[in-house]
Amino acid sequence: MWIFNTIMILTVVATGFIVGITPLISRQATPFGISLPSQYVKDPTVHKYVKQYAIWIISISALLILPMLGLPLLFTFEQQLELILSIYVTVAITLQLILSFVLYLKYRKALQQWKQSLPTEAFNQHNRIIIDTHYHDKLTAIPFTTFFLAQFVIWLVTILLAVLNYDRIHELIPLNWNLNFEVSRTVEKSWKVVLALPGIQLLLIPIMQFGYYSFIKSRQKLSPVAPLISSEKSRLFREAWARFIFILAVLTQLLLSSLYLYSLFIQDSHFGWLMTLTIIYLLYSLGGSIYLSLRYGQAGEKLSLPGDSDEDLAVYQDAEEDAKWIAGLFYFNPDDAAIFVEKRFGIGSTLNMARWQAWVIVLGLIAFLVITIIWSIMLG
Repeated sequence: MWIFNTIMILTVVATGFIVGITPLISRQATPFGISLPSQYVKDPTVHKYVKQYAIWIISISALLILPMLGLPLLFTFEQQLELILSIYVTVAITLQLILSFVLYLKYRKALQQWKQSLPTEAFNQHNRIIIDTHYHDKLTAIPFTTFFLAQFVIWLVTILLAVLNYDRIHELIPLNWNLNFEVSRTVEKSWKVVLALPGIQLLLIPIMQFGYYSFIKSRQKLSPVAPLISSEKSRLFREAWARFIFILAVLTQLLLSSLYLYSLFIQDSHFGWLMTLTIIYLLYSLGGSIYLSLRYGQAGEKLSLPGDSDEDLAVYQDAEEDAKWIAGLFYFNPDDAAIFVEKRFGIGSTLNMARWQAWVIVLGLIAFLVITIIWSIMLG
């Protein structure tokens, strides 16, 4: 009971911490999605807004976990507690995201007002777009074919084990466990159930593939002051995250396969090892993403390389694109042929919503969610 509650608490805390530090790991020249002259990037006013945002988000998360500490004492019936905790965590994370967006808009507006007070000559900068045409040639990333095959082979071996050993599968297949790791919901064995369970696992492969592809192929932004150094930082940043995403994709498939095969063939009380795998997976996914974000920042800005200097903060001087970023979060530029671009606020890539391909991708993700829900209903 307390193990499940602890995992839920850590989920809320981790979500709050990651959201809270987002301005600290984003582009230094575009805090809250607003481009600033390079000489004002480290201004105390900017630092104050970023710090206040982080304190607010982390404090809200701390308050949200307080009720969770007392829930196991109020609800001793395990199924009721499991339901209450699941609903509460969903509401808490949703509330975190809503409040973080409200605070984001608040500090974004304050920063815009402060920016308007800056002297006019501060904006008389010569902005240049720098492109490294050999950038992707120098990028040592996991090949897309390897990324796909590593996941597909795990899924294929899993489904073959189930099909070839169908007669050994228990007549009742568990779909859910309670807080004591005892089966609380089962369905009768059938080919539909056996083949449907790994269906979602198969659907995750193109989703992970898309995330990896968009991250690797997104258009880079290099410093007009130090293009070689910023290109090297960006390369190291993408290679580190590429390795992380690849391992995460493999671990995701292995964990889902373990859960699937356990539910089909084992079903005994030795659930501890599976719980251990789950905890390790969560620690790697959350801890790894936090570590890489703090170490590299967006596009490797936080890295320190020989020849580095404060002038390199001009890495993202594109004031002319301010109008192309809706609320600093959503990119809409019909004149840009790129589909994937680096985020201004946060880590990673986003879509150019002015391209029709971007909308196809969005509709595809929505279709995935709908199919997942239908698939789950079919199992019942």
